[in-house]
Amino acid sequence: MTNEQPPLPSITPLYEPYYRYTRQHELRMQRCRDCGHVRYPFAALCPVCHSEGAEWSRMSGRGAVASFAICHQAFHPWFQSRLPYNVALVDLEEGPRVPTNIVGVRNEDIRIGMSVEAEFEDVTDEITLVKFRPRGPGGKQDNPAH
Repeated sequence: MTNEQPPLPSITPLYEPYYRYTRQHELRMQRCRDCGHVRYPFAALCPVCHSEGAEWSRMSGRGAVASFAICHQAFHPWFQSRLPYNVALVDLEEGPRVPTNIVGVRNEDIRIGMSVEAEFEDVTDEITLVKFRPRGPGGKQDNPAH
């Protein structure tokens, strides 16, 4: 195992509130004050109504796996001892689709439509990552047809 840190995001002024809330283990995203659209990725203007007004609204943390891939090659030295690992897209109940990892389940048991909930991994003093784990015992699948 390497002592390197994982590749971490840079905290820009636009994303600073997001990381401030994740350090508190809260999932919050920009919600347009004029039309209610949840902006992700975060932006200065609403992509729906072009309003500048936004607030950081608490998300439920619940969602469903929209897509995933299992990586068998390390694209950064930190991942070498973690092979194979998954990279997933989760559709939050509030609408945004977020990139993440699914934890608490074997890679071969991840399914499209799997109901998941957020959990927080404190990586550094400044960065807490949002990952998702199956909801309920064994993870209830909302859409078992996939």
